[in-house]
Amino acid sequence: MFKNRRFVTLTLGIWLILVQLGSANAQDENTATQNSSDTATAAVSEEATVAVAPTSTETEGAEDLSRWQFVSEINAPEKPAAEATDGNPDRLMDFLVTPDIFAAAAPNLSDIRVIDAQGLQLPFALRVLAPKSVRDVVPSTEFNRTEPANGLHELTLDLGSDEIDHNEVSIQTSGTGFRRAVKVDGSADGKDWKPLASGHVVQFPSPKNKEDSPFEISSFDYPNSRHRFIRVQVSPDGESDEAVNGKESFSFLAVNVIRQLELPGEMVTTTARLSAREPSRQYGTPASRWIVDLGGENIPCNRLEVDIQDDDFARDGTVEIESVNRLGQTTFASFGPSFTWQRLREDQVEPMIIDMGDLQIARLRLTMADYRNKPLTLSAVRVISPARQIVLKRPIDAQFPLRVFFGNPDAEAANYDFARNLPEMLDTKPVRATLSASKPNADYVPKPKAFTERFPWLIYVALSSVGVVLGAVIVSLSRSAIARHDAMDRQTSSDAA
Repeated sequence: MFKNRRFVTLTLGIWLILVQLGSANAQDENTATQNSSDTATAAVSEEATVAVAPTSTETEGAEDLSRWQFVSEINAPEKPAAEATDGNPDRLMDFLVTPDIFAAAAPNLSDIRVIDAQGLQLPFALRVLAPKSVRDVVPSTEFNRTEPANGLHELTLDLGSDEIDHNEVSIQTSGTGFRRAVKVDGSADGKDWKPLASGHVVQFPSPKNKEDSPFEISSFDYPNSRHRFIRVQVSPDGESDEAVNGKESFSFLAVNVIRQLELPGEMVTTTARLSAREPSRQYGTPASRWIVDLGGENIPCNRLEVDIQDDDFARDGTVEIESVNRLGQTTFASFGPSFTWQRLREDQVEPMIIDMGDLQIARLRLTMADYRNKPLTLSAVRVISPARQIVLKRPIDAQFPLRVFFGNPDAEAANYDFARNLPEMLDTKPVRATLSASKPNADYVPKPKAFTERFPWLIYVALSSVGVVLGAVIVSLSRSAIARHDAMDRQTSSDAA
């Protein structure tokens, strides 16, 4: 029994030593990789310091670019002639995310990095160019504020430029329970004033519950204007809750000029690959089925346009989205309700539309019920989605060529200050750059696998060893039990005799 215990202890000890050696080996590889990364980063930083002085585009906490699988070079855009002479340091450059990047990057594009010729990261903003309404406060400087004890209140705002569109003014004043007349004028020089808007700024408490939000009118719209100066005049309300003997004293709390614009966005249209028709069943009746391949993984899809050559039909259909289950098997899941496509012979031939919302997919399956009709003839499918735009400050010539790195699932989102401070509505249009075809990163080093992944057979060897040891222990215990039982039987027989 003592020998068995020693055997068990020895076997378990050997197994634990193997596991510890594996963990230490993996840790040593990670340490070596990190040291190599730190050395390379230090070398790049030293070279960059010698080559060019640090700029505002340099970021803290350099990342090991060998963890990114793919890279694409940014082709330098042509510099407009006006840009070379205006001396504006805030010029912007942009480029659109390509299908190559969508296919290899993280679904939310959080692993994209833009690197200049010196190896420094360039802060950027990722924007989705979908049509939207933008409501921005226009920066202004206030002057000529007049607030008499009882009389017309007035102030003027200087927007600093006559090139800014605006179409609304917001006026906040003190007091409660009032209805004050408002007049808004605009001027190009602060002397010749033209009326823009008029009305009443109103604030009344809720009649049901004083704790509820009051009824307010504080904003006034007017046609798009580029007047540099805005004058606001507010008359007192002698019947307000705070008026005394028909006289009211109040003050301006905040006055802002606002521009509210409808941005058209920028849509990208790509032609999808359409498979040959496959006969199928839909609603218990003959149907046709097609596979639509968008050309890569995680491709944005907001709308599908389908060209149909037939000129007289009315068919019901469904769309299914490709997905991969836990077993790695490809399946198609139903998306949205069924729809009907209809075209009369006299109708103008236009593409059939499927609204997809805001998806990122690789393939989908389109099924149309034929019933007892001739199958439809589909000739083309186009995918339409808002462009994904990367905006950054235009680098100087010495920073080119620029490279875009992507394909690192472990990378964290950059969250650059530049992106968070960039206004929704840009005052100047960025100059557009293009991307070259993506290619594998020559410096890519795969993430070291865990010890058990590199030697998967080891766990089976260890478990088998433990199983053998436990089996030997059970056999030994069984033999000891049998021997004891036989000895007790012989002793009982001897005593009986």
